[in-house]
Amino acid sequence: MIETLVKAVADDLDGIYAMGYDVWGEGNSYSDYLKECRTSVKYQSGTWYVLNVDGENVSSCIVYQLPNNAIGIGSLATKNDKRGFGFGSLLVKKILSENLGRSYFLWSDIDPNFYKKIGFLLIDSKLQPYDDSKLMYYPDSTAIDDKNLPNYF
Repeated sequence: MIETLVKAVADDLDGIYAMGYDVWGEGNSYSDYLKECRTSVKYQSGTWYVLNVDGENVSSCIVYQLPNNAIGIGSLATKNDKRGFGFGSLLVKKILSENLGRSYFLWSDIDPNFYKKIGFLLIDSKLQPYDDSKLMYYPDSTAIDDKNLPNYF
């Protein structure tokens, strides 16, 4: 099996958006969901990456440049039929191995243990602004400035 981290190109985007439709579609028709993704300022402000396995894009995420040479990782998704095989965590590990920044942040909308297994740590509970999404960081040597934590990205 050949697993490659690839910077997505325009032709990849609809396939990337499709990976998250069941989670982020919020009751919209698929065509309305695609329109929303295609015009999203948030999605246009980052760089999409995919994990390509044997010629197929199976998992995706978006990477944002944050202040202080930090990186934000968001919108991690895997194709429905490829879930449960570790492709999402492999994609995140490959992003981390690229050394795109000194520190990495993400907002976990799922069980944070998924990201803890990769090495991410939760920001102190007193600093968490949301109940349903948890801010996490990597590596453990990251200096946490509680006055300048990343906003939801």
